[in-house]
Amino acid sequence: MTAKQSKRILAIHDLSGFGHTSLMAVIPIMYRLGIRICALPTALLSANTDYPDPCWVDLSPQLEPFSRHWQELGLRFDAISSGFLSSAEQAAQVKEVILRLQHENTTVLVDPVMGDNGSLYGCFDAGIVDAMLELVSLADVVTPNFTEAALLAGADPKSSPGASDILAWCRKISASGPRHVIITSVPGSKAGSLEVQYYEAGATDLVRYPFATESGAHPGAGDCFSAFVLAGIVNGYGIRKAIQAAVEIMTKAISLGISQGSDWREGIPLEQVLQWDLPKYYHK
Repeated sequence: MTAKQSKRILAIHDLSGFGHTSLMAVIPIMYRLGIRICALPTALLSANTDYPDPCWVDLSPQLEPFSRHWQELGLRFDAISSGFLSSAEQAAQVKEVILRLQHENTTVLVDPVMGDNGSLYGCFDAGIVDAMLELVSLADVVTPNFTEAALLAGADPKSSPGASDILAWCRKISASGPRHVIITSVPGSKAGSLEVQYYEAGATDLVRYPFATESGAHPGAGDCFSAFVLAGIVNGYGIRKAIQAAVEIMTKAISLGISQGSDWREGIPLEQVLQWDLPKYYHK
């Protein structure tokens, strides 16, 4: 008996040895949802960057030879995703990797990890924005948080925009390349509420997905959300159903809180989430 052919994705993210973030989250999510994964680590970290002073090995010199070897092997990818990158220079390298390995039917998702809460992360300077815009130009789907969407649109990430302003951001981001713009952590109409807002090129309005919020930070939540969205797309459910499933899964995951004996910096209790009947969320 021959097993059916599985979809395959290339995931370009850092690998933090401790914490439910980046490749430590993306790899198990993809396998749980029946997708084979090829991992290209952009950096090795002892723990995710919410912990103080992690050991950090930049793997920029390996990106080109790794990708050329996969090209020589004839590997083909149904999707390519990128997440946290070490620098503006590495973003340019990742662009070249995507150009080398994508084919006409490859879905490219870029999570432009740059900042949160109105400012860039401390490891980046302003040059990361222009570099990320170049990378975003290759994407079919882009998943910035609210701060990152503002930065990509050239807007003030500390502002309080209305719906028409966010629609304008999405149109500007989409004009650079991606057909689908999914913004996470958008302040909702009610105080303290958040939404995921989705824009498809040419649309006259945003599709809004409210979700329950919990106080505190949730490291890796964005990585997991993007992985659930991409898994839904690759498995043929359509982008709106993939977004809805990702919102429902992550709402429930965040509501679990911190596992007993764990530190909030470790992230959501992924070991519990992966035991759920995850495919059912895409079938609703």
